[in-house]
Amino acid sequence: MNSTSRRRIATFIAAQLVAGESPKRIAKVLAAYLSSNHQMRQSGLIIRDIETELANNYRHLSVDIASARALTTETRDILVAMLKAETGAKTVELSERVDGNLLGGVVVRTPEAEMDASLKKKLTRLRAI
Repeated sequence: MNSTSRRRIATFIAAQLVAGESPKRIAKVLAAYLSSNHQMRQSGLIIRDIETELANNYRHLSVDIASARALTTETRDILVAMLKAETGAKTVELSERVDGNLLGGVVVRTPEAEMDASLKKKLTRLRAI
């Protein structure tokens, strides 16, 4: 059985998302495709491929942010402006979560990079000295 490459799937799905197709519908179709082709283990990789496709070809950046406390509107706006300036993205989609393991600061993850500005990371560096 021939299966479609992850890159082709990501390109197709990114185009559908940009065209305004329902993300919920796309997720259902993708899950059905992966299940029927016994590729469910590829789901995380395909999601990263879709995020990369959106960033590279549509200038849309998906960002995961973990912080010690919920972000304020001001902090959120500063992060979005910084990410747009650094990456050239037109749009930035934030996925935020509070991480009780962080003492302070934030960890910002994009499909291509990670910035760890957490107090936990700074303390770990100090401990290593």
